[in-house]
Amino acid sequence: MATQIDDPRIVEFDVRTDEMLVNMGPQHPSTHGVLRLVLRTDGEIVSQVEPHIGYLHRSAEKIGENLTP
Repeated sequence: MATQIDDPRIVEFDVRTDEMLVNMGPQHPSTHGVLRLVLRTDGEIVSQVEPHIGYLHRSAEKIGENLTP
């Protein structure tokens, strides 16, 4: 909703902000379990972050050792 003030060139916007939960990550489906953040935002300001950390090491090197001759 725009409201006009004394100067007709200046328009002031009345912006309503609500709290919102944003699920951020993982960035690609094949990176399941790496890092996920649950953000609580109020407009553009992040007020709380809850990290969910998964397993970063999946023994890919050890699996590769067993598959090579």
